[in-house]
Amino acid sequence: MARPKQNILSQRAIARAALRLVATKGDFTIPGVAAALGVHPSSLYHHLPGGRLAIVHRMREELYSEIDLEPTLDISVPPLERLRRWMRKYRDATARMPAVVPVLVGAPVQDARTLAIYEALFVILRDAGVPAALRVACSAMVDAVVLGSAVDAGSPVPLWRSAGHGFRELSEVAAAGDDEARAEAGFELAVEAVVAAVERAAKSATETA
Repeated sequence: MARPKQNILSQRAIARAALRLVATKGDFTIPGVAAALGVHPSSLYHHLPGGRLAIVHRMREELYSEIDLEPTLDISVPPLERLRRWMRKYRDATARMPAVVPVLVGAPVQDARTLAIYEALFVILRDAGVPAALRVACSAMVDAVVLGSAVDAGSPVPLWRSAGHGFRELSEVAAAGDDEARAEAGFELAVEAVVAAVERAAKSATETA
């Protein structure tokens, strides 16, 4: 493969190319990213020596680069409202590319940007009064909701197409709400369920202190 006439490679260009491949194909390979950028695969290792895992870390940074964490750390705002803000911001950023979720969850969180996002979450949980022993479990619950909802945001509308199958209840309920607002409405219900669970965890810690 001929060398490019100018230096078109950067970590950001590699991450963006990988994200585009995931969006269209569900995953990426190093040869695929190199082909998309018109370079030899070995050129990618010059910018990201860690190979695939390094690309995934950089993809995370790119995907979450525009999240503003300040509103989630504003101590003048009650912790549970900050938790709502955190979940919405993280979900909205991930939902821009639902296909990336399986790729991301298969790699450890190591990039500074995503670590900062989770640092904010653990500060919120601390401020909400969740005992340290329960904060990781709470973060796993939050992840399940946020990442699951991000994937759901990419599902087709309508989701249930039951005409001709005789499922009366499904058909009637779907007719009333299986529309563009379905995923967002479901996410907001889940957010409130998470907030209630965090509130209970904090309350139980206070009662046993």
